[in-house]
Amino acid sequence: MSVSNSILATLLASEYKRLLPKLEYVLLKRGEIVYRADQRIDDVYFPEGAVIAMIDSMDDGRTVEVGIIGREGIVGVNIFLGGVVTPDKAIVILGGGAMRMRANDLRKELRFGSALQRALLAYARTFLAVISQSVACSQHHNIEQRLARLLLTLHDYAGSREYLMAQPSMATLLGVRRAGVTESAQKLQAANLISYHRGRIRVLDRAGLVKKSCECYRFIRRQYKSLHHELPQLFRSSTR
Repeated sequence: MSVSNSILATLLASEYKRLLPKLEYVLLKRGEIVYRADQRIDDVYFPEGAVIAMIDSMDDGRTVEVGIIGREGIVGVNIFLGGVVTPDKAIVILGGGAMRMRANDLRKELRFGSALQRALLAYARTFLAVISQSVACSQHHNIEQRLARLLLTLHDYAGSREYLMAQPSMATLLGVRRAGVTESAQKLQAANLISYHRGRIRVLDRAGLVKKSCECYRFIRRQYKSLHHELPQLFRSSTR
């Protein structure tokens, strides 16, 4: 069976086979809520094709994305950090598959210093850096830069495929008014960087969009690239 999630794919075949009875393949639909804020975590998810955004909400109704999780990670990392609930809402922004695991099964794995535990430790370090950068981005960069970063991130996951992302959803992720998203999307389209019609987005000029984006996109991409190289080294050294 082909494994697309980076954490699971890094495991030795024998280790993955041992875990397989505890994993269930599920399809997550765009717009589906995986967790609500302050909800108890009963299941964790290792995305394969699905992409999930973690969204923080304020008392006044404002929202902002604090992390986007795709095939490189796990949704429900709080379980690994000893938590029981999630402080953020988790919502599917690109539909696709994921491997689901009971939180209690993951806790059992963490007790014995398993290979999965080592992989999650490396991922957790990376994801904390991503969260910090995402929060800083929301405070210091303009809407157009942040929209370019969001569109590039989704393009990384979707590949050359056209994908759907309505303006209200983008406004929620960026924590801004819909009018701000409309104006910024129009500017990116006028510069022939993207094609955007009825929520359907296609990146036309990736290099140009990278220039429009803030440095946060490049920083986060470097973090995941380093993780991608670190995980195989981690397991090679442990088998010597």
